[in-house]
Amino acid sequence: MSEETTNGRRPKESRRQRLSDSWIARHKPDLPQVDIFDVGCSDLVLRISYGGARTFRVRFKDETGKTRYSSIGRWDPDKFNVDAARKAAKAFDPQTGLKGKRSTRGLGQDQAWWLTATLEQVIEKYISEVVSGFRTARETSRIYRRYVVPTLGKKLFLDLKQSDAAQLRVTMRKENGHRQADIVFGLIRTLLFWVEDEGLIDDYESPIRYQSKRRGKRKKGGGRDRVLDDDELRLVWRAAEQMGGLYGGLVRLLVLTAQRRQCLATARWSEIIDGTWYVREEEGAKGTGQILKLPPLALQILNGLPRIEGNPYVFGVCHDGEHKPFNSFGQRKEELLELLPRQLPRWTLHDLRRTARTRMEDIGIEETTGEVTIGHALPGVKGIYVRSKFKEKRADALLRLSQHIAEIVGLPPDQGAPPADPIASNVIPLARGKRP
Repeated sequence: MSEETTNGRRPKESRRQRLSDSWIARHKPDLPQVDIFDVGCSDLVLRISYGGARTFRVRFKDETGKTRYSSIGRWDPDKFNVDAARKAAKAFDPQTGLKGKRSTRGLGQDQAWWLTATLEQVIEKYISEVVSGFRTARETSRIYRRYVVPTLGKKLFLDLKQSDAAQLRVTMRKENGHRQADIVFGLIRTLLFWVEDEGLIDDYESPIRYQSKRRGKRKKGGGRDRVLDDDELRLVWRAAEQMGGLYGGLVRLLVLTAQRRQCLATARWSEIIDGTWYVREEEGAKGTGQILKLPPLALQILNGLPRIEGNPYVFGVCHDGEHKPFNSFGQRKEELLELLPRQLPRWTLHDLRRTARTRMEDIGIEETTGEVTIGHALPGVKGIYVRSKFKEKRADALLRLSQHIAEIVGLPPDQGAPPADPIASNVIPLARGKRP
């Protein structure tokens, strides 16, 4: 693996130091990536990369006179120390390095496979060994196969450069939008880091490194603080009501339940029993395993959602004959924004969750109840000793929130209140409507 130092591809910082094994062992990097040039051998470079990997590299000139670098091995005080690296750097043959021929002689079957594997083959290996265990395995696999494989799949994995992934991101920004392009670029980077961290290829380093953000310092306290006021909430609610369909229902239920977008979008009908949503518990996922008795207004919206027979998802769609949860958030939001009578300051679906949580505080819902209702873990010792499910308190919080929202958006008073003689049922009638 080699790289140029032109076109803005220089390391973040370079230093000079007489390298020794004891210095390397005790040195702690203070930057995501740093190159340290050895005073004892001018062409030997120690790269300390993101994650702490220490790799020796040799500097040389190619046939055109350009300066290039090539990895010669990872530092190991027993197997490949500083003295061995200096000898390897002095014995390095630029012509052999430039030919790019990779011999599989003397290598095991696994190592030999990596030297000739294409990016598509590595992606399939990663999907079968790692991604298959993800909660989002289906969607992650789809993104790799739809966006990465057609463009870069035939390329030899070891020949993949940062510019290849960067060019794909530039193209996707024009065709698929910035968000999708960044997701794909991040997945490519994750794949490359997996190969590096697992040590599947000797001396392999991902050509894509994490870059520090250069968009200025974040506000003290961090994070967004956007909360919709009464007028904005009323306009968004009415536009969602007018829009209808899955997205219109999703927007209103986000306000009424204050749950995370993905948690609500992937909810299943089987989880809603007798008007109570038993949020499935998933290991490592935030805000799961809750029991939420839904207020009448939320149940009314659920009853009005279009359904596809046989689709298990509350917000279900059918794509290529396969049942999937709703995922067209960006496109449908653009349609909702067109229904607003005036332009509002930028807001996101997560801002609706923050708005709902703020409203709970405004109407006097106790802080601990508000936190557990939206799926936050209790902090400190509370999280250790308070093991209550808060079922009744969560139900009361959502009911009071729905009544508050109904009053703001101008619904009749009985819309947010419980019926006088509620009839519990886990059967929600099929309503065949147009696809969102």
